[in-house]
Amino acid sequence: MILFILANIGILLLMHLFIQALYLQNDEEKYFSANQVKWLHILIVSLATISLFDLLAINSGQNWNWQTLPLVILAMLHGTSYALPALCFVVAWRWILEGEGTFASILFEWMLPTFLSLLYYHFKLKKGFHYIQVFFLFSFIWLISQFPILLFSPFNGEVFQKETFIHFLSFQLGALLLLFFIHLGKKQLQLIRKLRFYADHDPLTHLYNMRKFVEVVNSQKQGPSYYIAMLDIDFFKRINDTYGHQNGDEVLKKLAAIIKEVLPERIIVGRYGGEEFIICIMVYNEKEAVTLLENLRGAIAQHTFYTIDGTEMPHITVSIGLARLNRQTGIEKAIEQADQYLYIAKQIGRNRIVFQQPIIPS
Repeated sequence: MILFILANIGILLLMHLFIQALYLQNDEEKYFSANQVKWLHILIVSLATISLFDLLAINSGQNWNWQTLPLVILAMLHGTSYALPALCFVVAWRWILEGEGTFASILFEWMLPTFLSLLYYHFKLKKGFHYIQVFFLFSFIWLISQFPILLFSPFNGEVFQKETFIHFLSFQLGALLLLFFIHLGKKQLQLIRKLRFYADHDPLTHLYNMRKFVEVVNSQKQGPSYYIAMLDIDFFKRINDTYGHQNGDEVLKKLAAIIKEVLPERIIVGRYGGEEFIICIMVYNEKEAVTLLENLRGAIAQHTFYTIDGTEMPHITVSIGLARLNRQTGIEKAIEQADQYLYIAKQIGRNRIVFQQPIIPS
C-alpha cells in the first residue's frame, strides 16, 4: 500500500515538474506561443491522469482514485479553457478503452469532480485561495469519486469501509502536496520573471536600462533609418531641491509614461541615467524623426505635473539632441553625437531639439 501511495505521489510530482519546466524554459527561450504552452499543459495533465488510472488498473486491489486529482486541480487553478479539453481527452480515451459500461466511473471519478472544481474556480478562487475551503472541497470530491466503489463493487465496498480513513488521508495528502509544490513553483516563476525584468529594466521608470537598450537596438533588422535621441529634463536639480527627491522620482516615472504614450510603437526607449532618457526612433527620414520629437516635447511642456500630496508643480520642459545611427560606426558613436547636440540645446536656451542645426520651437 505504501509503495502504491508513493507511486501516485511520484506521478503527480513528475507531472508538476514537467509543467514547471515547460513554463520556465519557454519563459526564457520562447520556444512556443502562449496557446501552444496552454495545450502542452493540458496534454501533460491528461497523460498524468491516464498514468494514475493505469497504475490503479495494475494494482486492482487498490481503490484510491488519485486519478481525480490532476483534473480537479487543473480546473481549480486554470478554469474552463484548460479543464474541459483535458477532461474530454481522458474521457474519450477511457471510453474507447472500456466502452459505455464505464460511464458511471467516468461520471463520478472525473466529470462531477471537475465540474465542482470549476464552480469553485469561478465563484471562490477569484476572491482568494483558502486552504480550509480547499480541504472541504477535496473531502466532497473524494466522497463523489468513491461512489462507483460503493455502488457497483460490494467486495471493494467492504475493503473501502475498513480503510476509509487511510483512503481519505492519502487523497488529502496527494492534493496538499501537489498544491504546495504548485504554489512554490508559481513563486519561483514569479521571482525569476522579476529578476529577469529588473536585469533589463530601470527599477524606477521600468524603461530599458542602457545594457538592454543597446542590445535591443543592435538586434533590429535593417530597414528604415534609425535615429538616437538624448532627452534631458531642464532644471531638474531645481525640482529635487524644491520638492524633494521623492517628488523628483515621480516626475521621472510620469515622464517615462508620457514618452511611451506619445511616441508610436516603432521606438525603443531607455533610461540613460539621472534625468536623461535615450530613444531610438525607426523612421524613413530626418524630418519624420524631428516631427515625432517635437510632438513629444510639446506634450511634456503642456502636461501638468503634481507632487505626491497633490500640489501642482511648475511646467517642465526638456531638451533633446538627435543624431542618425550609422550601422558602420555603431550605436556608441550615435549616442556620443546625440549627447553633443543635447549639450548645444542646453547652451542655446533649452526646451528645444538640436539636430546639426538648432531647431527652435515657435
